[in-house]
Amino acid sequence: MTTARWTHVAFVAAGFTFLLFPLSRPWPDETVATINLATAFASDRWVVAHLFGILGLTLLAPALLGLRTILAQAGPAGVGAATWALVTAWTGAGLAALYFGAEIFGIRTIAEAALRDGDLGLLADIEVLRMQPWAVTLFAAGLLLLAVSGVLVAVALWRAGTRLRWAGIPLAIGLVLVLPQFFGGPELRITHGFLVAAGCVLVAAVTRSRTARA
Repeated sequence: MTTARWTHVAFVAAGFTFLLFPLSRPWPDETVATINLATAFASDRWVVAHLFGILGLTLLAPALLGLRTILAQAGPAGVGAATWALVTAWTGAGLAALYFGAEIFGIRTIAEAALRDGDLGLLADIEVLRMQPWAVTLFAAGLLLLAVSGVLVAVALWRAGTRLRWAGIPLAIGLVLVLPQFFGGPELRITHGFLVAAGCVLVAAVTRSRTARA
């Protein structure tokens, strides 16, 4: 598989899995400890959705590696920004994935214990898990690095003089908003998923067309 093709596939797959995360995730009312909340957190949907989230983060690294390679083949313009986009995305994804792992297995374990013991009070430990200082700090740092990566992608494509120089801007906006969108409801988070997916597909299309002209 050529660099252009696997780069295209990686960007499209990253966008698709980013979108599948909020689409497949259960959305129970988390303000009250209920059976429905415990059941949602203990469900396979909860695990699969968060695996999609981790996969989306993971796929950004090979996608951006391919982008850097394609830009380097055409000349030095934008390569520096693309290099740092790769570094920040790789580091950010690694830090954020740690938190996703806790969300998948830690929260599910607590929810299963609540259902097994018939003690919904155990669900209060979920907020303790989520707000553990080290966990929150690493997660926030990871998502901020992803935001930086998105901006650098836009800068790289702009400097490289692609046919659509603004093609990286939608993805940049989507990655900048990854952290704040976590404070929104299902509708906002699903809309954000569509934004990131569209941004990834647009960058994929531009990198393929640039390679075709080279």
